[in-house]
Amino acid sequence: MRIFFLMFLAGMPFTSDAETAWETDLDADLTLVTGFFDDDEAVKTKPGQGEVSVSGSTSHVFNNGVEFSANFTFRGQIDHPARPGFAGSVVDCPPIAPECANDGNGQALRGSFSRLSTQSFAGDVGPRGSLERAYVEFDGGWGALSIGRDDGVASRFYEGSPTVFTLARDRDPVLDPTGINAVRTRNDISSTAEKVSYVTPRLLGLRAGISYTPDASVRRLDLDTKISAPNVVEPELDDAIEVGLQASRLFREADLRARASLTWSQANSANSFYDDTETVSGGLEIERRDSFRVGVATLNSNNGGFGDYSSLSIGGEYTVGDWDLGINGAQSEDKTIGLKSESLTFGVSRELNENVGLSAGYRTSRAEIASTPTGYSDNVDQHGVLLELRIRK
Repeated sequence: MRIFFLMFLAGMPFTSDAETAWETDLDADLTLVTGFFDDDEAVKTKPGQGEVSVSGSTSHVFNNGVEFSANFTFRGQIDHPARPGFAGSVVDCPPIAPECANDGNGQALRGSFSRLSTQSFAGDVGPRGSLERAYVEFDGGWGALSIGRDDGVASRFYEGSPTVFTLARDRDPVLDPTGINAVRTRNDISSTAEKVSYVTPRLLGLRAGISYTPDASVRRLDLDTKISAPNVVEPELDDAIEVGLQASRLFREADLRARASLTWSQANSANSFYDDTETVSGGLEIERRDSFRVGVATLNSNNGGFGDYSSLSIGGEYTVGDWDLGINGAQSEDKTIGLKSESLTFGVSRELNENVGLSAGYRTSRAEIASTPTGYSDNVDQHGVLLELRIRK
């Protein structure tokens, strides 16, 4: 990767026209999420959640046509206190069930991709903040090279399963009032850790990309791959490689655009108790502008070697006037900890003006811990109304 980086920069004479100005941009977003659910005794919902983010960038085009940009995003968030960054436990396994995702010595296992375990954190986690992105990018006729804190190509190439909710979605949720959502269809093994990524130019609608992340165990908002719980054996992922293909094609006769992606990732485990983590994902989305969108996404991971993690999400939106009507279904199975999760969401969304958007819907969710040799099993059901308000500046 280092050799490639030096070759990439070798043909880039950074001369610029003094009269060419640098372009800057600064944006702020506030998203509020609340819900009215039938609480299950096993897991309490968290109705009031929110996130604020500030993003900025500056860019400049040199005389040779290469565009340089520097970008950052800072976010603050109040998520479910028992499931920050998606990690944690949906349903605790009691100490009397030693066979429940256990290493045989009283320590619980964690899915190295799913980040789920059968033991919760010692206490609730409160508001958090993080510099989520801080990277520079060189974009020219030979492709784009980015260096710094950002998503990897496997996550950036995601396609499939559209939803009317931006953060409180049914797959890969950023904010989850139910506390039991366990569906990840985005191949984001490295979260927004520091990395180097390269994406080729698009040729005949197809582009490819590769990312390398030295240390994939980081504390971030959307996916916390570092936060730990008592008596949980941590995978400690590093040297993550992500490879992806993404295609986009417009069928003019039918006025349809199709987008598809296929990604693969591998991360080593510094803890010899786990195997290296390999994950494959794919997705497809078909869209007719200002009319409808439908899509599907699927993912499978060896999850560290103690049982695969698999997920599937299907979604569709139909536009009626200023409204988007949507339906989504999502499910996952984590065989490392014996957890199954599924949800069905009906929703509507509308942009009230250029700065404010609103989504509302009904969601029914279920999480189930499979029966163990001791006979322990449990399941949680949540049903209710979900609201999401977005304010952009």
